[in-house]
Amino acid sequence: MSQHNIESHIKVYWNVFYALLSFTVLTVAVSYIPFEEYTFLPFSPIFWILFVGLSIACIKGYLVSYYFMHLNDESSTIYYTLLTAVFCLFVLLFMPLSWRASGESHDEQYEQYVGQDNYVTFKEPEHHSSDHHDEDH
Repeated sequence: MSQHNIESHIKVYWNVFYALLSFTVLTVAVSYIPFEEYTFLPFSPIFWILFVGLSIACIKGYLVSYYFMHLNDESSTIYYTLLTAVFCLFVLLFMPLSWRASGESHDEQYEQYVGQDNYVTFKEPEHHSSDHHDEDH
């Protein structure tokens, strides 16, 4: 390797280091954003916290794997594997949304257990009628 080639690699590594440092500062800064106050957002605050945090983490993971682990020299098979991992990430991110949508269709069947003070309140169990028989179970 020539001296110029080594110097260009060192410059790339320093630039990646500064980018990783910047994204780490951005991660800490985003953790202080009160997503609960932004009611105009289409999904729940937990979704946005996870989405923004994991997006930054994916970018940082890409930088580490592409430059420090030298995946930029690999064949296209590794990219398909990484795209599969990203697809699985999005499936796992959007899975709670489908649970919430299915739960909203059954709202009239369930009572709210959490009071206004955010403490779980005790709910007295319903008593069965006298015509209930044990052999039905």
